Amino acid sequence: MVVVQDVREVPEEHQAVLNDAMNDRMRAALHKVWGEPGPAPVQRGSVALMTQEFRAAVATGSA
Repeated sequence: MVVVQDVREVPEEHQAVLNDAMNDRMRAALHKVWGEPGPAPVQRGSVALMTQEFRAAVATGSA
């Protein structure tokens, strides 16, 4: 897995659009988590799923 983090400053003229997009994504994620009963869905390859798989492997001694 490769992670790229862009740490550049966002130009002022793009800041409002970026904030709106981030707020929309957060709102959609919270709606999905709060709107559906049961545990939150886990995406394949996500950190949460990889952590669960690692814990299961360690628990069974197959790591």
